[in-house]
Amino acid sequence: MKHPRVTVIAILVAGAIAQAAFGQGEEAPQPAATVNGQSITETALLQGCLARFGPQVLENMIVAQALEQAAVKDSVTVSREELAQRYLAAQRQIEMRSPTTGMNFQTWLHVNNLTPEFYSQNIYMTLLLEKMVAPLVNVTEQQVAKYYHANRDKLMQPEKVNVAHICVSDKEKAEQMRGEIIAGRIAFADAAKTNSIDPWTKDNGGEWGHIVAGDDPFQQAAFALTKDGEISPVFQTRMGYHIIKRLGRKPAQVPPFEDIQESLKHELEGARFAQLTQQRKMDILEAAQVERLLATFGRYPVTAGQPPMQAPPTQPVAIP
Repeated sequence: MKHPRVTVIAILVAGAIAQAAFGQGEEAPQPAATVNGQSITETALLQGCLARFGPQVLENMIVAQALEQAAVKDSVTVSREELAQRYLAAQRQIEMRSPTTGMNFQTWLHVNNLTPEFYSQNIYMTLLLEKMVAPLVNVTEQQVAKYYHANRDKLMQPEKVNVAHICVSDKEKAEQMRGEIIAGRIAFADAAKTNSIDPWTKDNGGEWGHIVAGDDPFQQAAFALTKDGEISPVFQTRMGYHIIKRLGRKPAQVPPFEDIQESLKHELEGARFAQLTQQRKMDILEAAQVERLLATFGRYPVTAGQPPMQAPPTQPVAIP
């Protein structure tokens, strides 16, 4: 199976730029735009892209090539299914927070100056690194217990409320639906499944999960509820108009070791993964014999053997 080695955009841009800048063939350059009747040619556009983005694209491709070569030596592969699963999990996590952040996945990508293709590449490279170091990650039960007893203060969990919510785009509809729920003419879960515009919670009857206190309208409405089963007034966020039902409450506490043993183990494994993957990446790049043959990017000279600019990240951008 052929795997995505670098972003589709990076490949197309780099190839097109190279062709435009270093031998375009016999065809006359085509206009990309006109300004007061004067053309900006495709060649000029691609040379401009080369001057501005060529160093970053090249360095990212060098990193990607080196990591993938190392993965081949370690007999490590990442399937399209694994990549899609991780990508969708990241997307879901961001979408689930949209009522409080006001950003869906597409907005989050835009804010972080990412394309779906580039973000997918970041995830792909991280999966390769994780698989390369996975055999070295071994967190024992004794290490988990030691961490728990040494960090009880840090493990204190704040008060949380477990809520379900319904979100619609129209305030009048939200008020009408709340009245029907209060009157007992429709169950909250059924109303969520039928009416909510939140695709990640509607099929579960609006169940959102536990939420901590905060200043945004969603958190304020959730913590204004004083008993389980209580329904909030209609309130607005950037997502739409909401109704919240309180399902439960957890007081601030240090959880019993048995309750968080597995999650602590995963947390310590994650920290070990992060440490080992960063070190493995550095080792791979230090060992790689890289010869940069392109002397200039447009008008900007490049010192031989040195990256012209800081390379883009090959780790997934942190999810907010």
